[in-house]
Amino acid sequence: MGCGNSSEGNGEDSDKGFFHRRPKVSIRVQGSDIESLKSTSAHLPIVFVFGGPGSRKGRIVDDLVSMYGFKPHIMEDMIMRELPKKVQNVMAVQSTKGLAQMLTDNPTVLDLEWVMDLLISEIQAEPKKMHLIDLVPNLKFLLRCQNFLQDPEYHLKRFFDKYPNSFALNLSIPEQKVVKEVMSHGAKHPDKMKEGGQSDEADSSRTQRRHAIYLQSVKASLNFFKDRNRLVIVDVSCGVADLIWHRVSDFFGHDLEISPMKTVNTVILFALDEQDFAGLDMNRYHMEELKLASLVDSPDAPLEKLVSALCHKIDTAAPLAESFMVDCSGTTLSKCPKIQTKRQIKFFESENTYLDKFIFISEEKKDRSRKNSLFPQLFKVVATTENEVCLFVPETSTDLCHKIADLMSNERGASGRTTQS
Repeated sequence: MGCGNSSEGNGEDSDKGFFHRRPKVSIRVQGSDIESLKSTSAHLPIVFVFGGPGSRKGRIVDDLVSMYGFKPHIMEDMIMRELPKKVQNVMAVQSTKGLAQMLTDNPTVLDLEWVMDLLISEIQAEPKKMHLIDLVPNLKFLLRCQNFLQDPEYHLKRFFDKYPNSFALNLSIPEQKVVKEVMSHGAKHPDKMKEGGQSDEADSSRTQRRHAIYLQSVKASLNFFKDRNRLVIVDVSCGVADLIWHRVSDFFGHDLEISPMKTVNTVILFALDEQDFAGLDMNRYHMEELKLASLVDSPDAPLEKLVSALCHKIDTAAPLAESFMVDCSGTTLSKCPKIQTKRQIKFFESENTYLDKFIFISEEKKDRSRKNSLFPQLFKVVATTENEVCLFVPETSTDLCHKIADLMSNERGASGRTTQS
C-alpha cells in the first residue's frame, strides 16, 4: 500500500496525479501453470529471488519475509560471514577490501558447490519453514568469480532434485527500458554536475555496467528454472515499489494461496466520530471496517489497550486485507484530550491529502460496473516506523495522531520480532 508516488508523469506529488492511470505490473508463469507452484504440507515453497539494479528486490524480500514468514537466505551475507573461515589468516580478510583482494588472488576459493552446501544445511535446520533465497550478491568482485554463478546447472540440479518445490521469482526490467531510464537521467546541462565536477552521466554509465554484469551472472540460473517451467517473471519496469509489492503479494496470497502471518504496509483510517467518513465507498477501496469497541471488554479501556487489541485484529484479519476503517466512536480514543508526546523519530506529513494517494486500486479489483470516483475527504497523515499509514480527519489533534502512531509502531514492531524469532 502507501502509493505516494505511484502515478505516471513527472513524479510531482499533486492531487491531479491521483486521476492519472497508474502503470501496470504484470506477472507470468513461464511455460507452466500456477497450480504446479502451489505448496503442500509436505512440500513448502522454496523461492529463489532474482532482481538487478532498480528492481526493488530488497523491498520485496523484506515484505515477503514480514508478511508470509519466509526464512531469508541472503547469499552475499552468508559468503561474507563464512568465506573468511576457509582461509588460514582470518584477520586478513575480515574487511570487504581484504576479501576482495583474496578472491582476486585466488578466485577458486569461492565456488557454487560450497555455497549450495551451506544453503542446504541452513534449510535442513528449519525444514518446516518456507525459504526465500537471494542467490545473487550485489558486490561486483563476488559476481566476477568464475566458479560461482557462471555454470550453475549441476549444482542447481542437485538442489532441485532434493527440493523439487523450488521456483524462481524474477523481478525483471527489460533491457531497453533500463537503458531508456539511464539515459533519461543523464546530465544535459552544466548545472546538473555533481560535487567534484562529476555528472549524472557517470552514474548512468555505472548503472549500465552493473546491469550488464548482473544479466551475465543470472542468465544461466534463470535458464535452469525456465527449462523446468519453474520461472515466474514480474515486470517491474514501472519502478514503483508499492505497485510492485501489491502485485507480488497478490500472487503469493491469492494465486499461490499462501496464508499471511501479518499485514504489512497497512493503511488505517481512524474515525473518531461516526460521521467522520460518511459517504466513503468501502468497496472501492476494499477496506475492512473494524469497530474498536467490539475488540475489547470495555470501551473505556486505556488507549494502550485499545491500540493493542486493534493491532492484534489487523494481524489476524482476512488474508491480504491491507486497508482498514476503524470506527472509534464510544471508546476512550474518541474522548481523548490533546496528548503531549515525547520527541520520537517519525514522519509527519503536514499537508492534507486524499485517500487515493495511499490505496492502490488494481485493475483486477476494480468493479467496472461502478463509477470509480475519488473520495473527496482530506486527511491528516502520520506514517509509523513499521511503514504503516495512519489517516485522520484534519481536525484531529496532531499530538493524538502521533500518540496512536507511536503505540501502533511499538506494538506491531514487537509482534513482528516475536513472529520471526
